[in-house]
Amino acid sequence: PAFAISSREAESSYDKYAATYDALDGGSVANSLGIEEARTNMLKAARGRVLEIGVGTGLNLSKYQFASSQNASDGVTSLTLLDISEGMMEEAKVKLRLLNVPDYVDVHFVKGDATAELSTLFGAEGYFDTVVDTFSLCVMGNAGAKRCLEEMKHVVKPETGRILLIENARSSSNALGMYQDLTADLAAKIGGKGCVSNQDVTSFITKTNGLEVIREEEFAAGVFRSFICRRL
Repeated sequence: PAFAISSREAESSYDKYAATYDALDGGSVANSLGIEEARTNMLKAARGRVLEIGVGTGLNLSKYQFASSQNASDGVTSLTLLDISEGMMEEAKVKLRLLNVPDYVDVHFVKGDATAELSTLFGAEGYFDTVVDTFSLCVMGNAGAKRCLEEMKHVVKPETGRILLIENARSSSNALGMYQDLTADLAAKIGGKGCVSNQDVTSFITKTNGLEVIREEEFAAGVFRSFICRRL
């Protein structure tokens, strides 16, 4: 089984990483790999009531397009930001204060475990129009990632709702994929913030009963992938 840190370990570790996280996962490296462009393009599809899990330090916040009015369907009308780490959310709150968020857009933070608590927190009847995650599944391990997809499925609206993902994944290059297989667990343990880099996210989604991949794109030889999914 793939190395995975527990929810409690993730909370403690990411509280410590919070102040320096952006230097690791944002900036020029992210730009060169196409990650920032992928975030921008994907989040254009976010509409209505939005839940972002693993909000972290808020690297996605500036990418959201807010609706032109409270009842408009041309953007985000509410934003629920969930993370297991208070430290990471404190960094996100700093970013949020710098944004020009319309007064009619309700934004609030929730501390929670996305592998187990989404249905408990928000119900299982599809409250959200859009659910977003970027680079959280790898930290949950394979079993946790699968549980998280089940949780996301329950809180997004059937048919019309969308789940938007950008995730680390096993490369489409055989050589690079084999290298990831050999090194993923060790890298997660010694310097990867618990992130297992060689997950088959496509398979996780397609094997989640009631989820369908509408669009999948790969970046950097498939080491990063974006997905637009829907609940059937």
